[in-house]
Amino acid sequence: MAELVLEQVILLSEALEDDDYTQAERIVERDDLIDDLEKENDNLSQNAILEAVSNRNILGMGDVDNDIVLKKDPLRFALSAIRITRNMERMGDQVVNCADVFRHKTIRKGLFKNEEPMTLILSRVTTLAGMAIESLVEEKERFMGSVNTLEDELNALCDQAFHKYRCVPDMEKQEFADVYRIILALERLGDYAVNVAEELVRLNTGKDIRHLENVKTKASNFP
Repeated sequence: MAELVLEQVILLSEALEDDDYTQAERIVERDDLIDDLEKENDNLSQNAILEAVSNRNILGMGDVDNDIVLKKDPLRFALSAIRITRNMERMGDQVVNCADVFRHKTIRKGLFKNEEPMTLILSRVTTLAGMAIESLVEEKERFMGSVNTLEDELNALCDQAFHKYRCVPDMEKQEFADVYRIILALERLGDYAVNVAEELVRLNTGKDIRHLENVKTKASNFP
């Protein structure tokens, strides 16, 4: 499933850069493959949860204090598998959302190949997805610092693109609406890739690093 999602991301980047509407159609058609794999993984994970609960009791894990992190806890692994599967399926959904908009040919040619910040957005999204999938396959959180940096860059580029294209005088409302929909979908795709990386950190270390920036900001606002 991870490899298929990454392949979809790469195909999308190529379709947008090359104005390849046939490839966009193919991306939309392949979405069922990811949905089927999500269902299969969900069933496996649910069965793993039931087995994990039983194993935890046998191993005496049910009596362990919640503050103690057990990396080999089978229940934690099964729950992480469900979260990762959900985020990968949503990555696939955002790819399809982009391809579905693009295939209607309302967006001028060359926008994603010749103009910044769209070229940079595609580059950052593809890199984020690649990092998340590679970390997942290797079962490591090796890219976590770089992932956070890229996410910040992507968010800034998406904001820049929105402000740029809303001011283009010859861009019709429909074209701008579709460009904006693609920008939003690409930003969300990056968010889900980060979620996968964050879940890998939690699985390997037991630390929940989600929204740490928000926590630090709130803490700094209090004496």
